[in-house]
Amino acid sequence: MNSILSSMPGLVFFFMITGTLFSQHYVPVEPLNKNIIYEEFTGVRCPNCPSGHSTMAQILADNPGRAFVVAYHPYNSSYTLPYSGDPDFRRHYADSLYMTPWCGTSRYMPSAFVNRRMWVPNERLADRTNWVSYGNTIKAQPSPLNVGMATSYNNSTNTLTVIVDVYYTANVTGTHNLMVTLAENNLVAQQSGGSANYIHKHTFRESFVGQWGDFLSENAQAGTFFRQQFTFNNSTTNYIMDNCELMAFVISNASDEVISGIGCAVGDTTFFTPDVSLTVDTLFYTQPEHCLEGLTAAIKNNTAVPLELTDVQPASLIPGLIMWIVNPWPFTTFPYTLYPGDSVELNVQVGIPVGSPQTIFMYDSLKITSEIDIRYLKIAVDQMLISSMDDKNIDQGQVILYDNYPNPIKNTTTFEYFIQARGVVKLEILDLSGHVLRLLQSGRFEPGKHVVSWQGNDEHGKTVPEGVYMYRLITGKSVITKRCLLLR
Repeated sequence: MNSILSSMPGLVFFFMITGTLFSQHYVPVEPLNKNIIYEEFTGVRCPNCPSGHSTMAQILADNPGRAFVVAYHPYNSSYTLPYSGDPDFRRHYADSLYMTPWCGTSRYMPSAFVNRRMWVPNERLADRTNWVSYGNTIKAQPSPLNVGMATSYNNSTNTLTVIVDVYYTANVTGTHNLMVTLAENNLVAQQSGGSANYIHKHTFRESFVGQWGDFLSENAQAGTFFRQQFTFNNSTTNYIMDNCELMAFVISNASDEVISGIGCAVGDTTFFTPDVSLTVDTLFYTQPEHCLEGLTAAIKNNTAVPLELTDVQPASLIPGLIMWIVNPWPFTTFPYTLYPGDSVELNVQVGIPVGSPQTIFMYDSLKITSEIDIRYLKIAVDQMLISSMDDKNIDQGQVILYDNYPNPIKNTTTFEYFIQARGVVKLEILDLSGHVLRLLQSGRFEPGKHVVSWQGNDEHGKTVPEGVYMYRLITGKSVITKRCLLLR
């Protein structure tokens, strides 16, 4: 079904698409529990409302990504009349919600709907003392659907675009409607029980759908995907979009209850499904062999349609601490088409020695650009892959002496070195005058990595005083010397 309509004077338009899941979507497809949707009723002349605001702020802080709120200031309450000279936060949209008997047998502030459920017979409004417990009940329940959202704002045209995705993870019966609201934060106005310059949060501004939502589905089946796109012209309203947030939630028309929903700030996306994935997100280089032979990650097309890679970074861009190259190069030209389920391997080799970092691993990124997304493959090189005496890539016969660890030394430290070919090796500890204090290793050794420990003693087993010492590796090919610090 495709339809386009104007739904309100603020120039909000939407179109809806149903059926097969888009290759790029913004909603999780695995079964999840329900999210909590709070619709708070508040007013600037309500002396107890700041306490409600504090309760709601704590709920949001305790439930990131699981709880969302919009704060209504309805006209049909004396608590919402603005003070002289202050902005008017009231909107008629909230009047039908804040009305008996729909909200219950009585009205009061602060109060809230918690997923619009009737928690006690005939009472939909909930007191702030129950907001936490009611919300905990909601978020522990499985949801038959998930909601996702992607938003963007064009400053030159003052146009807000909102995409709402709904994915059903289970079969349902009955009809569902979709609600989408726009709220603004950091609005300043006098607040009873607060201050003359009180900061108001989550203040309802617009609904992008009808009073009770727009039709979404009937008897939806598991695996059904719905997408609606909304466009809002902010030219006359002039909301500060950097302070605005959106909320989208699905309502069961049989019970008027919110099933689940989502929220996000303007410009954000709630969930992101890349069109391509990597078999690993990071390549960890911890051995010289990893650098010489390379480590491999594969780019895979996860979707049901052909996708094009428009560019893949072939090598490190700027000479620096890490120099790497994709070898062999698997592409002949771009764009490169990946068919559903296909993959292409990237074998990444690292030139060593690399520069000395300050942390265990140092990182660079390999950029992968597709027609929809940009992804990065991280290159992580162990700080031990360092040679202080040579600036060439390792080749046959090369010797590497790694930095000792830990350094500074408390009780013991470890020295590691790598030799490419079998040969005679000597590893020594020296003082700063060049006097050999301890011969740690001497003899003919096989190629590969070798590990030696030192407990801070000399050739006679006597503990040496704290200070700076040198350790030296001598082979038929080279002499490499480094420094370490001993502390007592």
